[in-house]
Amino acid sequence: MTAASYIDGVSLRTGLRAIGQSFVFRGRSTRSELTSALILILIGEAVLFLLSHFFHPPTALNVQIFRTRAAIEEVLALLLFLPLLGLIVRRLHDVGLPAIPGLLLGAIAVASDVNRTQAAMGLYPGVPVLPIAGPVALAILVVALYWSPDSGPNRFGADPRTA
Repeated sequence: MTAASYIDGVSLRTGLRAIGQSFVFRGRSTRSELTSALILILIGEAVLFLLSHFFHPPTALNVQIFRTRAAIEEVLALLLFLPLLGLIVRRLHDVGLPAIPGLLLGAIAVASDVNRTQAAMGLYPGVPVLPIAGPVALAILVVALYWSPDSGPNRFGADPRTA
């Protein structure tokens, strides 16, 4: 990233640039890029939710339709989550942390959400430890993502705020 991305702060331009580099796992990323991308993805999730409820309102009459709809919503939500992978890795690099523990924490949080949804639909009773582990893993990941960055270059690259 360049110094211009840091000067932009939280903006549509910064978010689109961060999402555009979804699968770039090298280098570093700023907190403003992460926040901008999260806001855009949140807007995408809200639009997805509203469209799914507008075109197919909830019904309790047919369980199969409910399960199919819930599965489609989960898949679309995960597709909106995919652009965050590279950004999470670069943000962890900016803090000076390796990517693998952060991605594992994210996987635990996603698994907890899928487990909760499938247990609520009655597909299976659910894994008892995941409802607790998911929010804890997500909280740890959020703290790591918004932790103060390393100033100056680190082993993952140059400081994006001064480059």
